[in-house]
Amino acid sequence: MRIVKEILDSTGKRKVEIIQRDDGSFGFTAWAFSDDPLEKCWIPSGRYSECYAPDADRAESEARGRVDWLAQAGPNTP
Repeated sequence: MRIVKEILDSTGKRKVEIIQRDDGSFGFTAWAFSDDPLEKCWIPSGRYSECYAPDADRAESEARGRVDWLAQAGPNTP
């Protein structure tokens, strides 16, 4: 698996990674940064593993439709 694109929210505390799997399919993972003193790390946010897209653009479109903060941010969020 490799990360094709990373989209951060304006706070830098949430992100979506567009990924390409070893089988060539694409999907995405959503993450939130934990400020807990014992963690201080990225943790999965939501369950989106069921997204199997034929290309990175379609996977990003799926992410923008499913991840609340990304959908609210609008299509021009880098």
